[in-house]
Amino acid sequence: MKKKLLFLVLAFFSVLNSHAQEKKVWHLIKEETVRQEAKVRRSSFPERYSIWKLDMTSLKNQLANSPVRGEFKGTSNVIIELPNANGEIEKYSVLETPIMEPELAAKFPMIKSYVGKGIDDPTATARFSVTQLGLHSMVLSAGKSTAYIDPYTEDRRHYIVYNRASLIGDNQTFECLTDESKHLASLENDRRANANEREDTNDRKLRTYRLAQSCTAEYGNLFAGTGTLAQQKANIQAQMAVTMTRVNGVYENDLAITMIFVANNDAIIYLGATNSDPWNGEFNTQTGITIDANIGFNNYDIGHNFNTSGGGNAGCIGCVCGPDTNPTGNHKGTGMTGRSNPTGDAFDIDYVAHEMGHQFGGFHTQSSSGCRSGSGLTEVEPGSGSTIMAYAGICNTNVQNNSDAYFAYVNIRDIMENVKFGISSSCPQITNFSNNPPTANAGRDYVIPRSTAFMLIGQGSDPDGDPVTYNWEQNDPGNPNSTAAPTATRAVGPMFRSLWGTTSPIRYMPNKATVLAGNTSNTWEVCPSVGRDLNFSLTVRDNNAALGQTATDLMKVTVNGTAGPFVLNIPNTNVSWQAGTNQTVTWNVAGTDVNGINAKFVDIYLSTDGGNNFSTLLASKVPNDGSETITIPNTPGTTNRIMVQGWDNIFYDVSNTNFTITAPATTFAVAFNGVAGEQNKAACQGANVTYTIDYKALGGFNATTTFSATGNPAGSTVAFSPTSMSGTNGSVTMTISNTAGNTAGMYNIIVTATSGATTKTVPYYFELFNSNFGTMSLTSPVNNAVGQGTSLNLTWAANVNATSYDIQVATDVAFTNIISSGNTTSTTYSVSGLSQATDYYWRVLPKNVSCSGTYSSANKFTTGTINCGTTASTNVPLTIATTANVTINSTLNIPAGGTIGDVNVTMNVSHTWINDMTATLISPSGTQVQLFAQPCTSNSIQNIIATFDDDGANVVCGTNPGISGTVKSSQLLSAFNGQSSTGTWTLRIFDAFNQDGGSLNSWSLNICTVQTAGVDENALKNFVIYPNPNNGDFNIQFESASGNEIKINVHDISGRVIFEKTYQNTGTFNQNLRLNNVQAGTYLVTVQDGDNKTTKRIIIK
Repeated sequence: MKKKLLFLVLAFFSVLNSHAQEKKVWHLIKEETVRQEAKVRRSSFPERYSIWKLDMTSLKNQLANSPVRGEFKGTSNVIIELPNANGEIEKYSVLETPIMEPELAAKFPMIKSYVGKGIDDPTATARFSVTQLGLHSMVLSAGKSTAYIDPYTEDRRHYIVYNRASLIGDNQTFECLTDESKHLASLENDRRANANEREDTNDRKLRTYRLAQSCTAEYGNLFAGTGTLAQQKANIQAQMAVTMTRVNGVYENDLAITMIFVANNDAIIYLGATNSDPWNGEFNTQTGITIDANIGFNNYDIGHNFNTSGGGNAGCIGCVCGPDTNPTGNHKGTGMTGRSNPTGDAFDIDYVAHEMGHQFGGFHTQSSSGCRSGSGLTEVEPGSGSTIMAYAGICNTNVQNNSDAYFAYVNIRDIMENVKFGISSSCPQITNFSNNPPTANAGRDYVIPRSTAFMLIGQGSDPDGDPVTYNWEQNDPGNPNSTAAPTATRAVGPMFRSLWGTTSPIRYMPNKATVLAGNTSNTWEVCPSVGRDLNFSLTVRDNNAALGQTATDLMKVTVNGTAGPFVLNIPNTNVSWQAGTNQTVTWNVAGTDVNGINAKFVDIYLSTDGGNNFSTLLASKVPNDGSETITIPNTPGTTNRIMVQGWDNIFYDVSNTNFTITAPATTFAVAFNGVAGEQNKAACQGANVTYTIDYKALGGFNATTTFSATGNPAGSTVAFSPTSMSGTNGSVTMTISNTAGNTAGMYNIIVTATSGATTKTVPYYFELFNSNFGTMSLTSPVNNAVGQGTSLNLTWAANVNATSYDIQVATDVAFTNIISSGNTTSTTYSVSGLSQATDYYWRVLPKNVSCSGTYSSANKFTTGTINCGTTASTNVPLTIATTANVTINSTLNIPAGGTIGDVNVTMNVSHTWINDMTATLISPSGTQVQLFAQPCTSNSIQNIIATFDDDGANVVCGTNPGISGTVKSSQLLSAFNGQSSTGTWTLRIFDAFNQDGGSLNSWSLNICTVQTAGVDENALKNFVIYPNPNNGDFNIQFESASGNEIKINVHDISGRVIFEKTYQNTGTFNQNLRLNNVQAGTYLVTVQDGDNKTTKRIIIK
């Protein structure tokens, strides 16, 4: 009995405890209940919001046991709830994220920062702080505007919840005053040299930087409140933590970067008399001086100042961790952000995250000529832009009033390059973590017609199962020379704005609503009406709440200015089509079947929900001829649309209005089975092909339907199984056979279904390919060519029946040792990395979509021995005058060269500002390769003493010399490979500006060449040594008609005779040689048959 009583008591208290744990922390209230309460001052107010009452004590109790990031692995079991902007409660799994060094955290234990991983919304990440100033939260989520929770009343018991999109722009002025010419030169030079290289947040490293965050007295007085000096500083530090928690939220998600306040950060917090702090209207240099004096230069990584001015200035771009101790130079501690009310999202994200983004190496992204000021490689957003490093709301024409809380692709690229490899890689604390990066695939490049909508289709995944989001952005930094929104005739610069990432890898350009309304443009998404290139990036984020990782891929859309617009004509009004009937869809091809677009086919889709989803495939890979018969499915409704899309392409058009599908009559319907690729098939001559016909009996129809076909190849056989259908739904298989003797080509096969007087049709397509490829003709190198380079192009004559070719390259005629193979649609195949003085064999196999031929007879070529030598110019020194637009040409002559395999250029140039100069190397055949183009922007960078080599490092500008060591040129020197080195070479230097001049002191070329290609006319017929390499046991084989004795000699590389023997000639020579007791190495085998002699190199292992 006692045990039962004890059990009941324990169960009772367990229930009480459970109820206590389930106590609501948040309560939605009506605004009028707090109308009389004192409100927290805001710089802007949302149009749509909700008010909630928070039980802070309960929330703190829940958070007390939160695991600390970095000390915990796995998923936190601390679960809290936060309201969202829609008035709903969502759950989050929480980790504590330290935001202060331990000494400062011990001083201010009431200041805490957290991260929450969405449970109800797996793409959501909450970044929030809990301090004596209350709760401040920011939630980033896929496809949604950033959601915020801020204190609403001064007592911090009531909170306002809203999203970013509902904020009304405020009238506080702000200007980013960062001088974008003041940056570490290596940032821009590396990017210009590698403009298409991607750099992602993908190395599974958290980079923690020590932040020295100062403030003016004006800023401090806004938040100090009352109490002791320590208490007042604690309040100011709490407000700084509110801002940096939100900033860190973005930096951690996009860049895996976090910042923590330095141990004695309170030493640079000022309050009280405004004339007693160190600042007097100048905030950059003085901030560096103040932080260095109070914190110590070596005790922080990034320095910043908060004030109440109306601007921001990073002081220097990409200088975090920098060694420059001069606060007027490239100093790491001279950033600042100011605003009259330095609170809220506008301050935290639009301004602080922006200025610190500069400090980490990010440039502006807006392209409007009214505020264009990026690096020349980053101005990829139309107008003011909308991402963090743009000018949203402060530059005409504005895309929107405020920045979205994410970095553009170009900023992730540049910042990550700096923190991984640049100056900002030298000081962070690195913490390795287990979150793996996602993958990104932007797909191939496309050509599309002008004035036509298109869609970008990517792929991505995450090995850890994290919920990935996709962000498509245009990547064209060209200057539109306009402050206006883009127009269809704009030939350069961005046409499409950046948008929040979504869970879909597809982005419609412009958005689908615009196209459904019959347009191809809206204000910030404009399809070009002129020929131009549109470059795009796809960024995939894994949205891991602990630390984010990203992946990026690039692709290009080329707009053809001749073709288009591609327009759907019928149905384009509110027609009424009965289910089960045949109807005709028509469109304007507009040259999309040619003009480099070459869309020979289209797909036709049906939407039954007004265009939200086009999930029904009505026609698959049908000819792009402007008209196609379809069968209307049994889906009655009034919100139907048709889409016609280029097959294997991304351009499309849709019905401009909904049309109606009515209920069917008592009848039957036939259609292709709705599976992609099943309506149009290809086969090789002689093969059978089958199609599936979808049969439906509608409205109680139960009569017998039979099937027939026309348009099939003459002499072929068409069979149906079953041969008829009666009253039931099902599939009918059509088989086409006996095609061996038919002419290759496309056949339009019309299937007719007949029941009494009723006939219905469905078109199918059959492409028959020719299996007769004839003899392949290999053209270069010609058979038995010698002296070939170790990298060369193999070419052959096009085969009329082939659409692609398989290629093999081997070291033996039997192709048992294949060293390179591939497939190409061209008639050229590049092979590289070949050994010197070695025999190679190559062959080509023709094929098409359905048929495969046989390999051609093999051609043989022999690589030559590469010789490298240096030739110095005697046409030096040459003076570079101080007048503008000066060109000097210095020459160098090589009287007897060879075929180029590699070129390196060494030069010594004296010049006081090398950014004035562009250098180009010109070969005897006229090929030009740019070595550099106005490198190193600072006027303190002078002189060049360097070697330019394709295998060199990226240019990193020094001071004197500005460029030194072995570095990559702006363009590849391999462009000279394969040409003759014989003749006059020219080094051309162009100086674009006056005042600064100099001298070309010296230059030279180091060129590696092989002997001129040719055919050994005295070569032995079908000569081969195999295997090669070998162990000293090998065979020599060739055919002889001379009747002479055969002499064989083997020498080592020094000329010493290793083997010598004479053999009788029997016509076909096939002799095994076994060299005993020879060391591993290279040997020369000479075989002489009368006047014919061949020497080959063998390698003995």
